[in-house]
Amino acid sequence: MKKLILLLLFLSFEGYSQEFLGKAYYMSKSTVNMDWMKNMSPERQKYMKARMKTALEKNYILDFDSKSSYFKEEVTLDAGGSGRGGFNWMQFVTGPDQGDIFKNIQEKTYTNKRELFGKVFLIKDSIPATKWVMTGETKKIGKYNAYKATYTKEVEERVMSFSRNRGQNSNEDNNPVLPKTKLVTMVAWFTPEIPVSTGPAMYGGLPGLILEIGDDNRVMICTKVVLNPDEKIKLKEPKKGQVVSNSEFETIQQEKAKEMRERFQRGGGRGSNRSSRLN
Repeated sequence: MKKLILLLLFLSFEGYSQEFLGKAYYMSKSTVNMDWMKNMSPERQKYMKARMKTALEKNYILDFDSKSSYFKEEVTLDAGGSGRGGFNWMQFVTGPDQGDIFKNIQEKTYTNKRELFGKVFLIKDSIPATKWVMTGETKKIGKYNAYKATYTKEVEERVMSFSRNRGQNSNEDNNPVLPKTKLVTMVAWFTPEIPVSTGPAMYGGLPGLILEIGDDNRVMICTKVVLNPDEKIKLKEPKKGQVVSNSEFETIQQEKAKEMRERFQRGGGRGSNRSSRLN
């Protein structure tokens, strides 16, 4: 039965050739382990949690047509960082900003515009294939009929540490511990009634727009869809920035994260608004 549903969905999706434009609005909520606050005073914990709420709840816009999509965060005042391009301690807890994402759906490629310490990078790579499993479950999301699909993957566990007690020649540095991993099952709800194979962030690969996605500690839910809006939508691939592959950018990011941790452990993180720039 599941295979029949999948076949019908794909046949319907492939048979749709009409050009169209659309705009989807998403609300994102993330959860993080708060154990690193346990030694703080109750007043300090309350203050930190209030600041983190802004970083953990965000809104995004996805512009799309039948061939491509452009995903970006709705800009709001940053209540938890230092300055644009500078040191943002919140990223050590919530993870780095994902930037703007342009996806060429037909060619299965993407360009991710990211800023790291004042320098703009364009991460260009192929969209990784996702082997979705159709469950046969359905539900209504707004006025759309949505279908459930899942995908299980192995991810690295994030471990937060703000300790300054480690020395430069600590045991951890001399005997690095391999990162722990865990299995995570993504749950997506998509609708073939909006026949575009994309969704928020890097999610996609299904015969219809993803309206809801749960991935480990984050849930993204579509709150509104506008098809063929009156305002003109121009889907343009970002052009300005240093072009790197995804693996190259991850290496750069890891090196800078290590540098910032070492600086924090030396006492340079508290109350510091100094920017660190890439050459």
